[in-house]
Amino acid sequence: MLRTFTLFLAIFLVITFSYSQSLRDRLGRTVLNPDSALIIFELEKKNLQTSSDSGLYFYFIADRFYSESEYDSAEYYFQKSINLLDPIAETSIRSMAFISLSRINSFAGNWEKALSISQEHYNHALSALDSNYMAFALFDISVIYHDMEQFDKGVTYGKEALELLENYPKAIPLFRAYALNAIAINFDDWDKPDSALFYHYQVIDDLENLDSMRVSNTFNNIGNTLLKQKNYSEAKKWMDISLSLNTKGKSNTRIATNYTNLATIAYSLGNYIEAEMMLDSAAKYVELSKSIEKNRDFLQEQYRYNKLRGRLVLAIDYLEEYSALKDSIFKEERVKLMADLETKYKVETKERELAESRAALAENELLIKNRNNQLLLAIIFSISILGLAFFIYYRQKTRNRHLEQEAKLQAIYAEKETQKRLHEQRDRISSDLHDNIGAQLTFIVYSLNNLKSMEHSPKEIASKIDQISSFTVETVGELRDTIWAMNKDHVSLEDLQGRLANFLARAKNSCPEIEFELKVDQNLDEEFLLNSFEGINYFRVAQEAINNAIKHSNATKITIDFLKDRNSIRICVKDDGKGIQTSKPGNGLSNMQNRADRIGKNLVINTEENQGTQICIY
Repeated sequence: MLRTFTLFLAIFLVITFSYSQSLRDRLGRTVLNPDSALIIFELEKKNLQTSSDSGLYFYFIADRFYSESEYDSAEYYFQKSINLLDPIAETSIRSMAFISLSRINSFAGNWEKALSISQEHYNHALSALDSNYMAFALFDISVIYHDMEQFDKGVTYGKEALELLENYPKAIPLFRAYALNAIAINFDDWDKPDSALFYHYQVIDDLENLDSMRVSNTFNNIGNTLLKQKNYSEAKKWMDISLSLNTKGKSNTRIATNYTNLATIAYSLGNYIEAEMMLDSAAKYVELSKSIEKNRDFLQEQYRYNKLRGRLVLAIDYLEEYSALKDSIFKEERVKLMADLETKYKVETKERELAESRAALAENELLIKNRNNQLLLAIIFSISILGLAFFIYYRQKTRNRHLEQEAKLQAIYAEKETQKRLHEQRDRISSDLHDNIGAQLTFIVYSLNNLKSMEHSPKEIASKIDQISSFTVETVGELRDTIWAMNKDHVSLEDLQGRLANFLARAKNSCPEIEFELKVDQNLDEEFLLNSFEGINYFRVAQEAINNAIKHSNATKITIDFLKDRNSIRICVKDDGKGIQTSKPGNGLSNMQNRADRIGKNLVINTEENQGTQICIY
């Protein structure tokens, strides 16, 4: 009874885990298909079975609001997801929710709350023993201190994050780049440009392991450091790269920074019209980003620009806005609260380290106490294992003999199957080469005979030879096309029409005395797809029919019709020539019939003497 219950419990846990994973994948489609997000959320709502499922559901809702800069709604749902997510099964999703919550509060200038969330994130990652996300929380704290202009603390936490990652063999390269960037921006605004560039260039050196879109800030920050050194031309190069990446990534916050810095470069070089254009663009993206920090930087640059232009009244207005915003960030009680939070974090860290030390000591004592018992059990276990090992060895040896025999039989069968597939492939290649390359060579021969049988001027002969040479080159291209089409998954109706149209154009060049016409039924959907095998056989049948008409019918006009045939298509090749004898079919007709049979299609030939011939495949 106990064994049955244990088996049932194990099956239930496996099914539950697989379901949760599939739910996460299904909800993840809202990121790739934002237009369908509301429908996906509505469909998946009824599939929520556990609180952790609900946490996943709320996380993806929050992420959608976050991507649309609806930060109030995003904050609400991120917090709900954190409260519901299983901290062990969904460690990374819960970490990403903490990261987004911290960013939202940083954008709004709620630094103390952002710091508290990042510290909570650090504790969560520590409990999960996830060094990557522990480092992420630390460099988030570093950036918060940077935004608060406490650069010394920002550098300290950034270096802690970097040290943690460099000592961790499975560190994520992107997280290391973020830690380097956090250290560098603190050094930059601390007026230590050499140190800032030292850390920034380490990110650039590792670009082969990174996605440039994800580290676009580094390009901007290098430009910002060079800007402060008045190296404007070099700074602009880095800024332009960053703006291009951020525009592709649609990051309003980063684009706001780019335009603000580009405006500074422009007015510093005396390009005032360009500066105002950059400031106008910066204003737009500052508003979209809803970031207090970006608004602060924008107001400061507006003040500097208008002061430089002598617009003192407007400059003073911007200065007052900038000062009011900065005062709201650096009020004394807020600074004190930030200090208290940091103290609390350090105390908790020390207490945790002390608790871990005591736990390690207790564990060591227990280990020593149990060692003798374990030694006795090990001896008994070793004797049992030796007996079991002999039994398993004997059984395995017998089983191996059976497996070897079975493997030999399978190898023989596999060899026969391989030979069968090779034979089928040879037949297909042989048929394709006859229909395609043979048809092309027929055109070349026909053109040469035409050239030989008629009188032409030297200029006309040279022109004809050029055409034949060109057609010969195209024949080589058609050989490549045969291989390409055989490897293609699908052939569209539009592609099939295009290929036949190209074939007719070449035929017209070689046989100018014959009129060619391609007709397409308007009811046909150009997006209609055939599998590659059907497509190439449709094409080859039509090609062979055209070739036969040119070669044997003495026709003056050849027409190709694309017609709708229920859920498929019908292709007909019609000529006004002398007709053919179906009672004695040649290789061409046999090949066409074989191709139709291969793809389960009908081949119908209607012909009358001196009334022409029509060949249809459908």
